[in-house]
Amino acid sequence: MKEYIDAKCNVFNEYMQVPAEKQGEFEALCAEMHALGDKCADYYQFEELFASTGLSDRYNSLLAGCTPKAVQMTAEQKQASIKMAKEQLSARDIVRDAADMAVTELQQDALSMRRKKMIEEGTFDDYTRTTNKIDDATRVGKFIFNKLKK
Repeated sequence: MKEYIDAKCNVFNEYMQVPAEKQGEFEALCAEMHALGDKCADYYQFEELFASTGLSDRYNSLLAGCTPKAVQMTAEQKQASIKMAKEQLSARDIVRDAADMAVTELQQDALSMRRKKMIEEGTFDDYTRTTNKIDDATRVGKFIFNKLKK
């Protein structure tokens, strides 16, 4: 248990800069963690008590109050960082697609409302006939253009 608790405490020493005003809190927390570890039979019991006694909350609070130390990244860490950045870009794409779908749905609702209004006013049949004639003329024009092009 001692090695496990030392590893939890060493996170602060190796990766974080503990402010001078929190140094006493850090040392007291590590001492309490070691005292708790002396009472536990295994890792699972320690983790259960670590969470239920509030030590976990204090640990996380202290961790949040510290500044990460600057470290040189290895090639593997750089690759992992790039992978995470790409995943975040994918998440942005998902959000953008969801927004586009919402806009499309609103546009479809607006068209549906216009169509209903045209039906109520009795102008929908005229509108449909006119748009069908325009579509037919466009198709015929494209057909002739393609024939002349050859």
